[in-house]
Amino acid sequence: MLRRVQRALQDLYNDAGYDEVIPPIVDRPETLNAGAGRFLADQTLVFSDPADAGLLAIRPDITPQIARIAATRLQHHDVLKLHYSGPVIHARPDARTGLRHQWQAGVECLGVPGCDGDLEILELAARSMLTAGFEQPVMMLGHMGLIHALVEGSQHEVETWVSHLSRRSPEDIETLLGNDRLDRERGTLLLDLASGVAGIDWLRTHAHSVSLLFEQASDELIRLHALARECLHGQVELVVDAAVLPRFLYHSGMVVQGFAARAAQPLLHGGRYDAMMHSHGRDMPATGFSFDLWSWLDAGAEV
Repeated sequence: MLRRVQRALQDLYNDAGYDEVIPPIVDRPETLNAGAGRFLADQTLVFSDPADAGLLAIRPDITPQIARIAATRLQHHDVLKLHYSGPVIHARPDARTGLRHQWQAGVECLGVPGCDGDLEILELAARSMLTAGFEQPVMMLGHMGLIHALVEGSQHEVETWVSHLSRRSPEDIETLLGNDRLDRERGTLLLDLASGVAGIDWLRTHAHSVSLLFEQASDELIRLHALARECLHGQVELVVDAAVLPRFLYHSGMVVQGFAARAAQPLLHGGRYDAMMHSHGRDMPATGFSFDLWSWLDAGAEV
């Protein structure tokens, strides 16, 4: 079944003009964690090379490998559209499933800036869920610029805020605000995020009330939502939620999560990661999404 779903998705990506790339399962830990990939350091399984050549690591995520390939081996290409599929291993078991092994598949669109690239990725993510036979698919859209703008000036790192927001608990946010120097307006909006009320209408109301960064991220997300709705023609429900968070914190712009009927957890994650490309020495816009094929089979994927 995994191979049938995999082949159907590969056909979809090939027809969309994406080429397959096959990064190595084992790599140097400093390579896997370079730049924005540092957010994966605590999930990277490191071991001694039996050939006595230092340390090796098993990849916990494929996207940072794609970024490195695009910045080195494929640096002469202005636009790269790539897809992949292969195993990843996490150093720590997943909190929900208790598993460490995933079969990660996904696509990366590099060299296409702004809404154009994000829109292409959202359409392909929607078509992926439909190809896999999921019923009532939903994609939730957010933007990391909103989070960064709201916690600007905080004494806590953005990682701390993301960890608390992921729990969707206003009480946790109130506790964090209690010993922080953020102003009352930002604190109120962060509580809105944790309460699940930061949708498209909330965004339109508050877009111009925080900072220039918040305004730019809001305008970009509102425009992307409108364009994506036109593009998808109602095949997949699109929901804006400013509290949508990436799976890994190397994302810097639009973020997306995919859901479907009978799936209790997100089926796919993605977003824009221009900063990661910059950390690899190449100023190249980049956006994409990925998912665990094993989780898709458990959720009822079938072709």
